This record gives sequence, C-alpha cells and structure tokens, in this order.
Amino acid sequence: MTTHLDREAPSIAPGPRARSWSRWAVTPPLVAFLASARLRDRPDRLLSLLRDHDPIHRSPFGFWVLSTHAEVEATLRDHRFGSDEVNLDLDLLRLGPLHRMMGHGDVTYEGEFMDVSHDLMLFRDPPDHTRLRGLVARAFTPRRLAKIEDRVEAVADELLADLARRPGFDLMSELAYPFPARVICELLGLPQSDHELISIHGRSLAVGLDPLPSKEQLREADGAVVALRRHLEPVFAARRSAPRDDLLSDLVGAADDGDSLTADELLATVVLLLIAGHETTANLIGNGTVLLDANPEERERLRAGTVDPGRAIDELLRRDPPVQMTQRIALDDAELGGRAVPKGSIVALLFMAANHDPAVFEDPTRLDLDRPNANRHLTFGGGAHYCLGASLARMEGRIMLPKLLRTFPGLQVASPAPRHRPSFTIRGYERVDLTV
Repeated sequence: MTTHLDREAPSIAPGPRARSWSRWAVTPPLVAFLASARLRDRPDRLLSLLRDHDPIHRSPFGFWVLSTHAEVEATLRDHRFGSDEVNLDLDLLRLGPLHRMMGHGDVTYEGEFMDVSHDLMLFRDPPDHTRLRGLVARAFTPRRLAKIEDRVEAVADELLADLARRPGFDLMSELAYPFPARVICELLGLPQSDHELISIHGRSLAVGLDPLPSKEQLREADGAVVALRRHLEPVFAARRSAPRDDLLSDLVGAADDGDSLTADELLATVVLLLIAGHETTANLIGNGTVLLDANPEERERLRAGTVDPGRAIDELLRRDPPVQMTQRIALDDAELGGRAVPKGSIVALLFMAANHDPAVFEDPTRLDLDRPNANRHLTFGGGAHYCLGASLARMEGRIMLPKLLRTFPGLQVASPAPRHRPSFTIRGYERVDLTV
C-alpha cells in the first residue's frame, strides 16, 4: 500500500537528542488510527480487518504492525527485539508530511520528564534492564504481596464504605484511581496522605507511554516530575538515615551501594512504579465495570461468587485490556512471518488485536468469565519485559470488583455513555458515572 504522502515523505535523520524524542515521533499514523474515537469505542471490526488481511503490516511510513496472537507473543519473547531506543534507525522512517498533516511540527522536546524517561526500565535492554528489574522485583514477590493482601482488602472496604452513603459517584476519580494509589503507597512505605498526590501526578506521567503526546501533555508531565522530586527527595534522605521494612528503603539502599542504582535511576524507578502501580489497575476497574454493566448475566455471576474471581479478572483483562499496545526495536536484521525486518525497525505489537484473535479465543468478542484459556491474554506483555506488577493488578482486581458489585447490587453506568481517554497505549475512561 502506498499513498501520495509516502511518495513525498523525506527521511528524518537522527539528531543529537534522537534517543530523547524518538518515542514521541515514531508512529504518528498509528497514533491517528488507534487514538481515533471510532476505534476507541468499537475496536473489534477494525482490528480484525488488520489481523485477517495484513497481520504483519509494513506501513508505508516505515514501521511494522503485528496483530495476531502468535506473532505478538513470539516477538515479545524474541531476544532479537529490544526496547532501548538508542537502537532505533530513524532513517527507516518516513514521517515528514505526517507531522505536517497532524499539526505537530517540531517534535523535539526537552524537560524534566524527558530526562527521567531515559532511566525508565521500560526503555532499557539487558544488562541495564536486568539490573533494574531485579531490584524492583522485590516489591512483587509472593511473600511481600501476601503481607499486604489484608491491607488491600481493608483499603477497598474503607473506600466503598465512604461511597455507600451516596446515590452515585464517578468511578474513576473516586474509586478506581484512589484504590491502587493507596496500595502503591503501602508497598513503597509512603504515608496514606500521599495517595492523592500520587493519584493526580500518576495520570500526568502516564503520557510517557504514548508515542506522540502534545507539548502541553509533556509540560504537564514535567510539572508532575518536579512536584514528585521535591516531595520524594526528603523521603529518600530519611530512608538513608533510618531504613524501614519497605520497598523504598530497599531502593534507596541499592542506590547507596553505588553499583546498582544511580540517583537518577532511583527517581525514575519510583516514577515508573507510580505510573505502572496504579494505571493498569485503575483502568482494569473502569473497563471491567463498564463491560459487566453491558453483560448483566456475567456481572451477576461475579457478584454471586459462582465464577472464579481470578479467571474472571483475566477475562476482563483479555476482553478490554488497560494497555492496548507496546513497541519493540529490531536489534539485528530479522524475519517475521517470512518478511524481512531490517535492523533498527520499530515493531508495534497490538495487544487488543492479539487478545481478540479467534485462532486462540473462541468467539473472542463475547465476555465469558469462565473462559478456560483467558489467562493466555497478552495484556501484561511477555518475555523479559513482562509486567512486574501483573500479580498485584490481578489481586487488586479480584478484591475490588466483587466487593463493588456486592456493595452496590443495583449499580448501573449512568448516561451519557462514558468517554474513553484520548490515548491509545492506555485504554481507559475519562470518567464513569455510576448510579447505585
């Protein structure tokens, strides 16, 4: 497929800040496609057309799009593909007219968030990724999660008790975001008084997962980084002088060892935990509640406890994933489905399309909380970058959603219909008004 835009498009040569801005510039046509209101509201048909007719799609603008379960899963586990954008070859991309068409113009941007993003493990490859992941993994061991499960239950009960006195509320701002923000405070060892700060700034920082945010969004993310740095640096100092039995003390101690975490990596790691620690769970709760509202028989089964809540959460994660896609970069010349992928190419992996692949999931658009292979969804990625917080998100979901339905047996999504956020990496709602 070619277009007049493709014929006119010049290559963009990497500049001195190529690594810092490439993530925001590499996939504008995919942004336009996945961020469209039509796709956000009704993704199944459009993604099935792509999956059925061009599952290994070579965009005329220079990147690849994978949409089958088999190809997405294989690429996530393939050591020939990494996440560090220093390996990106911008000469393979043809973006000039697209930037003009979308009105983005100059894509360069420097700021606090951009500096922090360089040290996020999401965009690092081994050995750096292995080192950082090993430190953060301490937060998500079965022992540590088991220690906080009672507190997660208590936090859910406290929030629901506050809402039970009201005839309705916005699910997102009053429950879905505060709940995981308070849980991540528990893990880090931060006081519960910090949860509002984390909830507010965490949403601003999530812009880092989108490839082409506006400069307004990046300025908002900068403000969040500045606020969190000012708040956290005295806390880091306190943990150095008086360590506690919490993840923050572990990370500060690793930074002080000198060969594990730099000061910049310490801040970036905590920022990542604040993004990943509550975005996935918040949107699992939001997306799941709306799905259950549209499927009252399944909602009643979860409320009544006649389905396994763990399996039900996996089905909700499969059917409407909080994360729609990720990207990888070819570290060497590779082959995908018989097609040559040059070194330095960007490969976009569509989780939503893979999760709805009928080759793996029978009648994939149907919500079935008893689906036996629901846990084969790819919402948490795979391989070296498999989401460290997957177990925590599942635990939070299986605790909160049944409690929500039992607390409010008459719960309904109010009109007008909820609107999706204008994002394509993070899939969730701006607000969900509920009547109870």
